[in-house]
Amino acid sequence: MYEFFQGLFQSGLNGIRTLFIWLGSFIESFFVALKNVLITLFQPVVTFILGLIYLLTKVFHIVVLVVQVIFGLFKVVFGVILGVFNTFAQLLGFRGSTDYYYLPEAYHTGWNAVTDMLNSTGVHTIAILMTVFVWLITAYAVIRIAGGDR
Repeated sequence: MYEFFQGLFQSGLNGIRTLFIWLGSFIESFFVALKNVLITLFQPVVTFILGLIYLLTKVFHIVVLVVQVIFGLFKVVFGVILGVFNTFAQLLGFRGSTDYYYLPEAYHTGWNAVTDMLNSTGVHTIAILMTVFVWLITAYAVIRIAGGDR
């Protein structure tokens, strides 16, 4: 009798186990099918969103590069303007003492010859010096920009 109840109980447990296995596999196959349907439905949406994110990042990179170029151009323009103002400020602040300027005699005769020739054409020496300094500052700024120094 004990073996009968043991067999009955074991058969009942095996039936319940089979029921749960079948129910688990049914639920698993339902969710796998649901997952496949959702993937099929939303894959174009996800691909579109990823494409938009990629586009926005590239547009942001382009905007950053344009802003850097604009700031670089403003840096050059302001550098040239600042150089001109510094030149005018130094020329206006000149007190007439040239003790700290020293031009060796070998260069003095050449400098005088060039300035005398330019004075005869009506070009003033200070204007020539300012032009040379402005061009040097511009060339220096262009070289710095081309070299990547920001």
